[in-house]
Amino acid sequence: MGYKMHEPIGNAAYAGLLLRIPLGLYFAMAGLMKIKAPQDFIGVVQSYKVIPEPFSTLYAILLPYIEVGTGVMLVMGIWTTLAAFVCSLMLTSFLIALGLRDHHPFNKDVILLCTALSLLYSGPGAWSIDRFRKAG
Repeated sequence: MGYKMHEPIGNAAYAGLLLRIPLGLYFAMAGLMKIKAPQDFIGVVQSYKVIPEPFSTLYAILLPYIEVGTGVMLVMGIWTTLAAFVCSLMLTSFLIALGLRDHHPFNKDVILLCTALSLLYSGPGAWSIDRFRKAG
């Protein structure tokens, strides 16, 4: 039986899963690395001079924990819409602070933002706590 090139080759329910896991792992690992060296990260955030120093310090202290929390939620597929929304906000803030490095739209943050936005529209996909709660 041949495949038609205009039709998906698999079950679309797995698309969310394939987006959630790497995005969630990326955020969880990024947050954990920042938690290990908080003073270094505070200095990095303050060096951007995008927001006033007291707020940049608070942002730098809270961001790693938010990254870990949203990353875990995405991997588990719990409150996926909320986690994808928060990831989208974080990635937007990174793009504001850092700009489009290399002056093209195909940098890591733009790609990750598109992944998070896709999850907002598609949902968690297969093998998620959200999906099992909905079915129950």
